[in-house]
Amino acid sequence: MKSVISNIVKYLLKEYPHKTELSASRLTKMIYLMDWKSAIDHGRQITDAKWHFNHYGPYVDDFVKLARDDKEISVENTANFYGGRKQLFKLSSSYKGSIELTEEQKKIADFVIDATKQKNYEDFIQLVYSTFPVISNDRYSDLDLVDSATRYKALLANSSNKSRKADA
Repeated sequence: MKSVISNIVKYLLKEYPHKTELSASRLTKMIYLMDWKSAIDHGRQITDAKWHFNHYGPYVDDFVKLARDDKEISVENTANFYGGRKQLFKLSSSYKGSIELTEEQKKIADFVIDATKQKNYEDFIQLVYSTFPVISNDRYSDLDLVDSATRYKALLANSSNKSRKADA
């Protein structure tokens, strides 16, 4: 799974149009959105991440560590909009490798990129915080995205059935 995550990170770094926005936080939450989309669409996450809802939202330390340890990814320490520290991730200028993702993984990555590329950081965070696993779980709890997707789809189906009955 490490190589899948590495390839996902590299794909996001390569394809995301606003390179200066790819902080540890945004990159991690984009992978969260990919896992959430996959759980809804396919009943499984793309990664094997054990997501935790910490004080900054869904988070997994492994992705940042993996990116820092990858010689094909560079990490630049810089400041965020508010003057705080942030780590900016980039593909190394010498990177010439191939990125191996399935068509399903690319499709989900492209969906997440397209859904987030026009969002400033606050709007992006609002999107992440509005996802069902976040709104239906307590802060500092683990997030089971597959179970959440099952419950989410059941709620949607139930809501849809009630709407049809009300229209009849």
